[in-house]
Amino acid sequence: MKIRIAYLVSLFAILNCLSSNAQFTDRYWAFGDSAAIDFKNSSNPQPAYSVLQSRGTCASICDSSGDLLFYCGTPYVYQWRLPTFNYTYGYIVNKAHQLMERGDSIVGTTWYQEMVIVPDPSNINRFYIFCAGVTNVKHGLFYSILDLSYNGGLGKVVQKNVQLRNDTICDGITAVKHGNGRDWWVIAQSWKTVHTNDITAYLINPNGVFVNTTQFIGTLTSFDTAKKLKFNIDGNHIYNVSANGLINRFDFDRCTGVFSNPIIYAGINSPHDDYIGFEVSPDESKLYASQIYQTFNGDTSYIIQFDLNSSNFLASADTLGTYQSPDTPGLLELGPDGKYI
Repeated sequence: MKIRIAYLVSLFAILNCLSSNAQFTDRYWAFGDSAAIDFKNSSNPQPAYSVLQSRGTCASICDSSGDLLFYCGTPYVYQWRLPTFNYTYGYIVNKAHQLMERGDSIVGTTWYQEMVIVPDPSNINRFYIFCAGVTNVKHGLFYSILDLSYNGGLGKVVQKNVQLRNDTICDGITAVKHGNGRDWWVIAQSWKTVHTNDITAYLINPNGVFVNTTQFIGTLTSFDTAKKLKFNIDGNHIYNVSANGLINRFDFDRCTGVFSNPIIYAGINSPHDDYIGFEVSPDESKLYASQIYQTFNGDTSYIIQFDLNSSNFLASADTLGTYQSPDTPGLLELGPDGKYI
């Protein structure tokens, strides 16, 4: 399988579990630095446009035909030095590439997986944007609600920054569709200075947002905020990969929201660490990870392939690409065409 690498750090969060006949798709990817990729014709994706100026999270959603509905992102990391720029908040952009009405001041800073978009199961025009407050003045997990029936389809944020919890959240929230095919789960972990291995699933159904019981499962970590979460294609396994070298997998029951059967592929401070992003192959046989800031000078980065079926996971590491500063791989994401970005 060909691996294609983009030197853009972003998240495209209408989830790999959406099928080709889904109501909503992920065919338009809006990056930071005003870039985008249009996958409407999946056999021939085209360069596209966005107004995002972000080195961190980006999320977007399209209709079933692949036409853009809206996108969102977090601030550009270097703009915090400008006296007129408030770097503690993200923003939402409509399909006309304009700031959505009341789409400013969304919680989110400059990290990598702070936002995820979830359709409202009870209203085709309404969407939740879940956001993690990691290093800004508002810590915790938040959601905002927007409604595309306003402003001729351009939308309006009707509820903003509703707080679900006030502890520090890892910049690795994700979501998956419920087993009933209608509702959704959003998954989050906390970041603590003491050892913890908590993980929480939040249910989104027609009546609103509800928290499941927090579970404590997998490897204990501390000072490990850069933990990323991703589901496999079927949504029954969730992978947890961190900057400190942690690679765990849990079973996930999409009907009950319960995690079980932890598999520890690698613990913290393993020979491979400083993971910034990862992806799992569609057949769940390989895990790909971007490893940054290696060597004594911190100027070398890699893309590494691991064999998930190997009896010695770490020994299966195969370097697919080596990059010298200023080139650095960022997050990895499985594209609608089954290839990697």
